[in-house]
Amino acid sequence: MGLVQNVVFGLVQGSYIAIAAIGFTMIYGIVNMINFAYGEYLTIGAFVGVIAAGLFPLPVAALVAMVGAGVASIVLAKLFFTPINETGPVPMLLTSIGLGLVLRNVIRLTAGRSARYYDTQTTTYEFTGIPDVPVGSVDLFGNFFVTSEHLVVVACAVAVFAILHTLLTRTDVGIAMRAMSDDEDLARVRGIDTQMIRNSVWILAGVLAGLAGVLIGIQTNVSVTTGFSQILQILAAAILGGAGSPYGAIAGSYIIGLVLALSTAFLPPSMTGISSAIAFLVLVGVLLVKPSGIAGQEVREA
Repeated sequence: MGLVQNVVFGLVQGSYIAIAAIGFTMIYGIVNMINFAYGEYLTIGAFVGVIAAGLFPLPVAALVAMVGAGVASIVLAKLFFTPINETGPVPMLLTSIGLGLVLRNVIRLTAGRSARYYDTQTTTYEFTGIPDVPVGSVDLFGNFFVTSEHLVVVACAVAVFAILHTLLTRTDVGIAMRAMSDDEDLARVRGIDTQMIRNSVWILAGVLAGLAGVLIGIQTNVSVTTGFSQILQILAAAILGGAGSPYGAIAGSYIIGLVLALSTAFLPPSMTGISSAIAFLVLVGVLLVKPSGIAGQEVREA
């Protein structure tokens, strides 16, 4: 498989990781916790979406999934995280790990172990005529293709990035989110309703997780491990970009996506299973040079 094809796969993977990582890193930056149950929010969105897709067209089903995951996120926050909000990040972290385990088993008992599939009509667009330039055993510029699902994922990511930027720079809620991320005490003194902002972040993070779950589901399938299998990549992307920075999370996600895809191109088939480890090596390498992440500090100062 050519290098260009793997770059396409990397950009697609980076796109849905970015959508999820934005919500994950906003919880970290504003609520001040690492939510390891976040992967299960993706799974909830994916299952709600695949059920809704049996009743409505896919775009409507995706909206239902986003609403479902958003509601689940705020309800779970009210039940499990808000009561211990003042106890510090470690109890919150441990609670999220336990909640993730409980949610995963509840989903398994409710939905079963079998994978489910979205009924999509895939259209493949082939790009040919690009000359091959072999480098070792890898085609540098071989023919490549994209599918309609690839285009949907990238288009959704671009739309999310545009909406996010507008939210953070043009709305009172978004500006208040940035203020809380920088200094919650100062934001409270300035009259910002910090609890309302926290609730908004929980809902937004759930909505993004629901969308990411649907986008992952339309490319592969939906199973009880759909979100759990992505949580480490989401965490790596958020840390790489600068924990708490939505813009940094976008950059980190595309780096992780491209590293995962390109390592598949260059590694022998027997070693493709370690591609995730290579992504984490890249993460460690970047953090050794810039411990705050590749863009976190710069964005906070913008």
